[in-house]
Order: sequence, then structure tokens, then C-alpha cells
Amino acid sequence: MQKVDFVGKLQVQAASQGRRLLMVGPKPPPIGGSPLTVQAMLGEFAHYPTLEVVLINTSPTLDVRKEMSGFKFEKIKRSLYILPKYLREISRCDAVLVFANDLFALTLAPILWFLARIYGKPYFLKPVGAGLDLFINAQIKPIQKYMLWFLRGTDGILTQTRLLEEDLRRLGCANAQYLPGCRPLASISPAPKTDFSELHLIFLGHITRLKGPLVLLEALKLVSRMCDEKVTCDFYGPIHDEIHDEFMNGIGSNPNARYCGMAEPGTGPQLIANYDALVLPTYYDTEGHPGVLIEAMHAGVPAISTQIRTIPELIKNGVNGLLVPTQNSDALAEAILLLAVNPTLRKELGRANHLKGREFCADAVVGKLLQIIFPGSPLPARQS
Repeated sequence: MQKVDFVGKLQVQAASQGRRLLMVGPKPPPIGGSPLTVQAMLGEFAHYPTLEVVLINTSPTLDVRKEMSGFKFEKIKRSLYILPKYLREISRCDAVLVFANDLFALTLAPILWFLARIYGKPYFLKPVGAGLDLFINAQIKPIQKYMLWFLRGTDGILTQTRLLEEDLRRLGCANAQYLPGCRPLASISPAPKTDFSELHLIFLGHITRLKGPLVLLEALKLVSRMCDEKVTCDFYGPIHDEIHDEFMNGIGSNPNARYCGMAEPGTGPQLIANYDALVLPTYYDTEGHPGVLIEAMHAGVPAISTQIRTIPELIKNGVNGLLVPTQNSDALAEAILLLAVNPTLRKELGRANHLKGREFCADAVVGKLLQIIFPGSPLPARQS
């Protein structure tokens, strides 16, 4: 029986020979990549009766619509609350797994690692996103050396993307290894499609400038001038303040676009399955593996995204989706038009995307995680 206490502890009744894992990471809210990955892992851990997991929740109590860069002091202040809980649990755990954004990796994560070493506990770091190498390179030399000393001393750096694994290894972190983000494999029951004369698109995620919603709105206007096929797009997600007025004005002037508010947490794949394609025209320079692309895989829906950074690790152009240059509404409009006039291509890309999604299912990722964290010893047995 599962039990959650005020520490954010998920406990699964464990046998005496079981394992105890201490996790430090964010749970929803806010809704986002790493909180949903943590939530997916916790759900999968519940299938291991001899595994006990203690979670110290690091989620900030912030308005997710606001720019996060102005809250660095608040993030540091928040991290200080973690230490007493960590000290209370560390001696009773067999291993530690810490999810860390760039600032956390600079500040509190090394302290947690040092304490784990004192207690003789294996310590694994899971960077949030895919820009830790860029963050390190942007620091002055003493800080670079400090961070690399810490990272090399951990038992493993579990990178969300293959690119980050390669870049950290080039920086001398031979302990970096690829462990992708994940989502539970959802049971999808989309309504059967009978009308292929209209293309229904969905944008799902934080509506912030770097995710490209304004580029998408411009592309939708171009499509309406380029073809007779009807193309519509529904937008879901929190609207950040820095883009709010501009985005809502764009919605108001575009009859083919609609803002639908916030999606219910955990319903991403089911929601996406009701559409013909997902569009994510991101130009976020530290983009990792966006969870919404994984959810599109699980829904069996093709994705249109950009060629930035690590998106091509998920989407291969013309195989399981379409990729366009960043901030290029003309190229995006052409990709949308290609799907609008070719229902057969939509089906083929969707099937391939669904097959690709198997490697990002929570059961596969957590199984690999346990092999990494508990090497050379009997692993907890999974029960369905």
C-alpha cells in the first residue's frame, strides 16, 4: 500500500532484502518536463514491491506564467529547506538520485553529493533539460573547474539527451550516460477519424516566446492563403506574461486559431490523440527532449518541430514527423500544408512516431535506471 506523508514520501512496502532510493526532484505543479518525468517514475516505482522510494519535492511555489529568471534568490532560498529533510533520510537509503537544473547543479547539488559521500551512498545526478554544458562553459574558469570536479565525482550523470552526454564526456565527465525522460504508456482511445478534408493541429505546452507560438500563428495565416484545405490549431497551456498580450491579439486576429486554456494534468496523450498533428516550433536554445513530443509518440500522432539542438534525436524528418528551420513561418507553413493535403502521410508518420515512443515509456526507462543505480546486485522485481 502506498503512503504519502508531508515530506512528499512515496513508500512501497518493502521486503527486508529490498532497496531504498532517495530522490530529490520536482513534482507537479508546475506542469513541465522534469516534474512530469518525476511523476511518471514514481508511478512506475509503485510496480516494485521491494523498492522503497523517498521523494523530497523541490517544486517551487511560483506563478508558472512569470519569467523564472527573476526568481533565482527564491530558488536558492527554497533549496535550503531541502537540507534538513535530506539529512534525515540519507543514512537510511541505499542510493541517491537528484534532479537538478543549472542553478541547482551549481549550488545545492554539490552539497548533497558531499553529504552522500560522508554516508557512503552512491549519488546520481539527472540534469534538467539539455543545457548543463552550455551553463558550465558560460562560467568563469574557477566555477567551471569547481562544477566539473563535482560532476566527475558523482557515480553517474544521467543525461536526458545524447548530445549532452557527448558534450559532458568531452569536458572530461566519463561518468555521463544517456537516460531519457519518460511518460507512462497511456491507454489511448481516440475517436475514429472519418473526415480527412480538415487538418486539426494542437500546440500543447508553456506559451512562451521561445516555444514558438507566435511563429505558428503567422504560419497559420500563410497556410490560409496558400490552400483551400481547412487548417485549425488549438493552443493549450499557461500563457507567460512576457507574451500574453501579443499572443491573445494573434489569436483574436486568426480565425483558424483558438486558445483552449490549460489541459488537465496527465491527459496529454489522450488530448493529442484527438488531433492530426502536434506542432512545437521551439527555438529554446537549451531544448532537451520535450515531454510533449514523447506524448505525441504515445498518442500515435506525427509532430512538426524544429531542427534546434536535440529535437532531431526525437523526430527524424519525413520518418515520424517533419522538421523545419527555427523562427521560419514560411517553412512551417509549408510543412503544415504538406500534412493538410496528404492524409496518407499523416498516418504513416503517426505509426512511425508511435513505434519510436517505446523507448520513452516509463517501464523501459525505470528498468534501465535501476540497472544503473544498483549495478551488480539483484534488482527489485517488477510486478504488473
